[in-house]
Amino acid sequence: MRKCKTCHVTILDPTMVCPLCHSVLESDEMEGEKKENKPGMYPDVKEVSRILGFVVKLYAFLAIVVEAGLIAINYATYKGIWWSAISGIAILYFYITLRYSIQKNSGYLRTILIQMIGAVLLAVAIDLIVGYRGWSVNYVLPSAILLMDLAIVILMLVNLDYWQSYILLELLTLLLSLMTLIFWWTGVIENPVVTIVAAAVSGALFVGTLIFGDRRAKNELKRRFHM
Repeated sequence: MRKCKTCHVTILDPTMVCPLCHSVLESDEMEGEKKENKPGMYPDVKEVSRILGFVVKLYAFLAIVVEAGLIAINYATYKGIWWSAISGIAILYFYITLRYSIQKNSGYLRTILIQMIGAVLLAVAIDLIVGYRGWSVNYVLPSAILLMDLAIVILMLVNLDYWQSYILLELLTLLLSLMTLIFWWTGVIENPVVTIVAAAVSGALFVGTLIFGDRRAKNELKRRFHM
């Protein structure tokens, strides 16, 4: 530890200047101790990364072995449904979660987006495998958009100082809502109740942000699109 005579504070980090006034620091009683005896100030990031990398590889190996076994069982007991495809998709979804959301330490916005897209694709795949009935696009897809809207509102309330940074995510949910409306108009979605609610909520959230956010919201859009 070192002390600053000007600010009268003790600096724990092994730095030579005060972070407040930039004066040269004085050594205290720890100066005589050997450097190798001092505990590390920060965690070993490389070690954590190696552990996570090993966990991902172990999961990938076990997933391949388990899925191969499930395919063999499904083939031997086939009764009209390839349920092993559902398990394979679920295993792949959890691998993507582990690989890109945990190991890569992605930001929470990217993590939420990846999880939402993965969950919707998983639901659509299951719907197709078991005999398409449309529940994945009629209910799961618009419900996922509503959950995204809820997550955005919570993030904006938690981070009030930088709430405008979420406007791009609002725009994305609005575009996804418009896509579900197109699905309805083209007949892909047959029960539009949840779809209409999701589109209305997404539109209201985006327009409300533009109106109440005024200049900060508009500046954020200009910055994001380099206008």
